[in-house]
Amino acid sequence: MFKHALWKKEYRQAKLLLWLIPIVCLLFMGVAQGFLIWNWLTYYEHTYNHDVSAESFYTVIDWLFLMRNVVLALLMVILAASLIGVERRNLQNDFTFSLPFSRAHVFLIKWGIGVVFLAGALLSNTIIDVLIILFSPFADHLNGSYHIKDVVFTVIIITGIYTFALFIGTITGSAAAQTILTGIFSVFPLGFMAIVTFFVYVNLGRDIGNVVHVFNAPIFNLVINSTLFFHVVGGREIVAGEYIHIWGPLSYIVVFLPLGLYCYRNNRLEYNGCIILFPQLQPVFKVGVALCFALSLGMFLTVLTVDFDSNRSVLLLSYYLGFIGGGLVTLVLMRKIMKIRFKV
Repeated sequence: MFKHALWKKEYRQAKLLLWLIPIVCLLFMGVAQGFLIWNWLTYYEHTYNHDVSAESFYTVIDWLFLMRNVVLALLMVILAASLIGVERRNLQNDFTFSLPFSRAHVFLIKWGIGVVFLAGALLSNTIIDVLIILFSPFADHLNGSYHIKDVVFTVIIITGIYTFALFIGTITGSAAAQTILTGIFSVFPLGFMAIVTFFVYVNLGRDIGNVVHVFNAPIFNLVINSTLFFHVVGGREIVAGEYIHIWGPLSYIVVFLPLGLYCYRNNRLEYNGCIILFPQLQPVFKVGVALCFALSLGMFLTVLTVDFDSNRSVLLLSYYLGFIGGGLVTLVLMRKIMKIRFKV
């Protein structure tokens, strides 16, 4: 994996985005931490230990780290699109595949260079963060365990998103498709659960309270933990040891890194520009998109036009007008869209 020429090539290709990673960490950690402490000292006129508790101190840091994680997640998705989608669009992958390295090595180095910059940026800026607190009047509030868990969990969460974005890049034919589908699938588990729950409510005649009760069931925790979006915005709960567990993004790394390797080795360049590179996946993708839109439009039409206390036949009529109409229109549109070769 340690092929110097490949590391150098990938670095040159994405060095601007790679160096934005430590800059983002510095802005939301060291720089923001310094301004935060300075503002508190000014406001409380050096009576910090009597007025600012350790809990409130880290509550503000939580918000800083939440914003950092959101920006890092977006940046890593763009980086993944740059390393695979944009490279495919510029036909630079022809040059890459002509190098005397296996596609597996190429993909692992694309993955490795992003993870190395991410881990290095978080670790170095955490050290800066801790030093700023230690040499400030708030040294008594320092919680070393919090900062260690923040580094470990954030690396796992953002690496999970980055790994998934790279995988999406191996099955899509353009940077735009890679970015859009990564965003959609980052919230897909919870969204799909919502439209299926409504389908059950309408078709089985269950009481809405009993259907919504599923959100208190273990299945809801499973869906939340498999939804990448919630790991980005809910990462603070992981650090605090609350409801979201780290196995979700870990499973994305374990599953989608080898899948990405397999797809990167086997994708065919003649399908560049298509939404989906593998012809055998295209019918599945079309049907899946049509089904999701049918379920969604059925739900929206019912919610917008029908009172939930109405007769069940009225609910079914409204739901299936949206379901069938939305599904058919989506299938027709998908047939046309799948034939387009995208240039971005």
